[in-house]
Amino acid sequence: MMTKFSWTKQWYPVTPIDYLDSSHPTPITLLGKRLVIWQDKQEKWIAMDDTCPHKLAQLSLGSIDKNGDLMCRHHGWCFDGTGKCTNIPMLSEEKALETACNSKRSQVQTYPTQVLQGLLWVWPDNSSTAVEDSILKQPAVMPEDKVDSSSIDWFMSEVPYSYTVSIESSFDPSHAQFLHEGISGFSPERAIPIQCFKVFGEISAEDGFTLKNSGYNVFNKDMDATRKFSPPCSNTTIYEFYNGKSALFLLYFVPTKPGYCKHIGRFIFDAAPQKRNLWFELLPKYLQTGLKHLSSYKLSDQDISMLDFRPISELTDNKTWQKSYFMPSLADVGIVTFRKWLDEFAGGKPEWQGIKETPFLELNDEQLYDRWHRHTKHCPSCRQSLILIDKIKDFCQNFTAVLAILALFLIAINLSVKIILLPVLLSILSLICSYKLDSIRQGFLTSIPKTGLPVVKLY
Repeated sequence: MMTKFSWTKQWYPVTPIDYLDSSHPTPITLLGKRLVIWQDKQEKWIAMDDTCPHKLAQLSLGSIDKNGDLMCRHHGWCFDGTGKCTNIPMLSEEKALETACNSKRSQVQTYPTQVLQGLLWVWPDNSSTAVEDSILKQPAVMPEDKVDSSSIDWFMSEVPYSYTVSIESSFDPSHAQFLHEGISGFSPERAIPIQCFKVFGEISAEDGFTLKNSGYNVFNKDMDATRKFSPPCSNTTIYEFYNGKSALFLLYFVPTKPGYCKHIGRFIFDAAPQKRNLWFELLPKYLQTGLKHLSSYKLSDQDISMLDFRPISELTDNKTWQKSYFMPSLADVGIVTFRKWLDEFAGGKPEWQGIKETPFLELNDEQLYDRWHRHTKHCPSCRQSLILIDKIKDFCQNFTAVLAILALFLIAINLSVKIILLPVLLSILSLICSYKLDSIRQGFLTSIPKTGLPVVKLY
């Protein structure tokens, strides 16, 4: 008997806990619903509608008051962790204040939350049984004995292509040899046909499906891969190699709004430890993380360049995926299986809450390759890296100016060339340093180069 999948009666990971600031509210979007995340005085993470019932202002623009309640920035209305209004500053009469605060119209809708494996999970259902329903179901996490939650950081990015396209791509391993040529040894010349790709067990609305496939390049041809889709948004993949080594990919694809999807991932490799870079380890931890994030953008830029075009093609053709796609290869089993699950159990696409799906708009390169909105503004390590870079860059610019003035002064008093040469050389080095830092800073904001043609080099 076929069971209808409910998009709202599910646990979704909305952000790594490390990305949140307990002293400030954070806005998020889930299934088209705008929410605010904040921590109350009991240190519990609260998820509620990001709308003040007074004049519909964004609560995420507010602050946490001295009582540990969320205060609206517009008129100072305050709300506790249950969504109950606790104060209306413009009501001085006690009886009127009590009546207004007890009114259902002053209540803000809240949603169940929990923290597991370093992620904040939200249950976006607003029915009267939401709390009871959420207790009966556990999020799609790995068993604790298989994951060391403290060893590997989560990475989060919101990309400008859809939930459906995102998950399809994660079940399409063969694309890596072609789309990601030049990264991690991927190359069309090293591609081999997948010899085995099949569904293992049953497909169901709540439990999703499991796939097993063989290798797809000369390096992993003897590999066995197991891919488990746990609705609504988890793809856990385990690669097991002939030499006993393994790799674990924990991926979540969270539908935020039409045409956009939040990717949260962690990769754990059973391999020999890499050679330590002692100079790199001298940098602040947040800067190490920020620079590592910078190095990963080329791969995601390649994905964006290819996958952003897909929704345009689908709308232009106005066909079902079965008629639009031609899939004669065994390598396409993963895509077909996910699409069948989506059609048979989940209505063919996410069920957006409170918004209408509008026609897809083509993005220009500045929007498509924007890194600030995709990742940096969410990531505390990258934001701190930007602040540090700006401080050092400003220092270098001021230091250059001081050295230039000093050199002119030394020339004016007719000192020897050797003495004058020192501040001149130092000013040149400081200027070069400022220029290099400006280029690094640009990398945290966009993939479009600062100089030359504004063309993103994907290969």
